[in-house]
Amino acid sequence: MRVRIQICLIILFVTFLCVNTAIASSDEDTNWNESANYTLYWGDSIEVDGFLIKANDFSKARPFDIDTDYVMLTINSDESKEWTALLSVNNSQIPNTKIFGERLNITAFEIITGNDIPAPYTKIEVSTLNVTEEEMDSWINNTISVTKTKYKDTYIDERVFIAIQINNLRNLEFQSVLINETLPENILIDPDINVDQTINISPYSKNTIQYSVKALRPGNYTIPPTEIEITDNGIKYYQYTNSTELVVYGPYINATKTVTVDGNNPQIYDITIKVKNEGNRAAYLEIKDEMLPNSVLMEGKTATEMVIFPDKVKTLEYSIRIEDIKVNPIVPSAEVYFSDSKGYSDTLKTKRFYLFEEGEEVPDPIEEMPEDDLETEVSENITESDGEDIEYPSFGRIRSVKDIIDNTMRIINEALEYK
Repeated sequence: MRVRIQICLIILFVTFLCVNTAIASSDEDTNWNESANYTLYWGDSIEVDGFLIKANDFSKARPFDIDTDYVMLTINSDESKEWTALLSVNNSQIPNTKIFGERLNITAFEIITGNDIPAPYTKIEVSTLNVTEEEMDSWINNTISVTKTKYKDTYIDERVFIAIQINNLRNLEFQSVLINETLPENILIDPDINVDQTINISPYSKNTIQYSVKALRPGNYTIPPTEIEITDNGIKYYQYTNSTELVVYGPYINATKTVTVDGNNPQIYDITIKVKNEGNRAAYLEIKDEMLPNSVLMEGKTATEMVIFPDKVKTLEYSIRIEDIKVNPIVPSAEVYFSDSKGYSDTLKTKRFYLFEEGEEVPDPIEEMPEDDLETEVSENITESDGEDIEYPSFGRIRSVKDIIDNTMRIINEALEYK
């Protein structure tokens, strides 16, 4: 009998040693940040890494301190979780240390109460769990699964639907999960849906967020991964969906209008309307232009129809003559209508602009002269039939009716003086 008792005692002792060794090993394996000491008077609070620690109450004050004094702490996390704990230094019934939310460790090493002090206080040691990036990635990957899919490629005037699937793989509930979406340039989201939103995720639940987008121009787009932000026990975890490739079909028409003056004749202006298809589908074009005021068409035409293929350029060119320019005129817009084989169509206009740039002088008006006057040329030196050299005045270039009158009067006066 005595042998059995000894054997049992030995087994219990060995078991106790194993348990203590396991506990010690567990504590040593846990990676805690360096601890910090704080003094909290009754009602005081401190914030440590997203946890608000408050000395809510103390044991009843007596004329002197006793070993069974305790402090009541309340702890609130930044994700609205709350804990309450009693800590005592030398009390076999109440522990002096406790871990909250698996990442906050509080140890009380001094508790002072009594009638001889203004207010009770405690001194505590606080440390938080040091979570590595690898541990965070491993935890989030084993907790949340996310994917992003599109239903189909689309046309420029159509919407395409995109779905974000969030699966909770654990029996954990997450509050205020943030969904952060990023879209590339020229992609517009449905204005009736707010993709960047906050949701709650129930344990083992499947959550789908769906929205539609529309492209401003055709092309190939990459929709970046969606960011899912989850906060658990004060630690922020991030999970990302896959990226999604989107192809948008259709023509994309740009048009410009330019005016240049003819180098040989300042009254002649060359008009060029250039149309480019920057899309990936062909389009039928109708180009109509409005001429400048007081202008006459000299060459070409102001309207045409044609088909333009992707990455091609078509031009409409014509020339005009402006006989009288009194002010700086505005060059009217050219109108371009296009449609494709699917029925997608639109109309655009080129920009209006002043014919002459700022600071450039408007040329003087030019009036047409009768053919007889234009053919009249007077030489500086003309020899008469009698052999006598007679010097006639040079009349210069005739530019207007006033010039004709002035030159005529000058000729009459000089002839009178000559006789």
